Amino acid sequence: MRASEVMIADPVVAAAGATSSEVAALMRIKNISVVPVVDNPKDRHYLGTISDRDIVARCVGAGHDPTDCSAADHARTDTPVVKPETELNGFKVAKEIDPNDHHVRSTIVVVNGDRKVVGFIPHPEEVDGIQFQG
Repeated sequence: MRASEVMIADPVVAAAGATSSEVAALMRIKNISVVPVVDNPKDRHYLGTISDRDIVARCVGAGHDPTDCSAADHARTDTPVVKPETELNGFKVAKEIDPNDHHVRSTIVVVNGDRKVVGFIPHPEEVDGIQFQG
């Protein structure tokens, strides 16, 4: 099974310059907990991923003002990234990507050849053939 067969096409993204507060509001409105961070909504070049937990733990919990931090300030770069044609049968995802953070962030970002976000797999543990290690 290819990534293009199970991904959410044209997913919600957050612009790198959006504040953590704006990203949190976007997540609340869209009822989602993680989004790819891109350079801008038009070009959608992938920079990282941010979750609601990242905003709470890495922004608010660190004593930062969420109206003053940008999505880029707290975006993670350890999220698996694949192309639409990537075969997911046998694809391995680490359960704990950051050894200092035991929170499982099971998402995969799908980008084209220009690193433009074209899809998102929010729960790869539900996709047959993907293996979790760690």
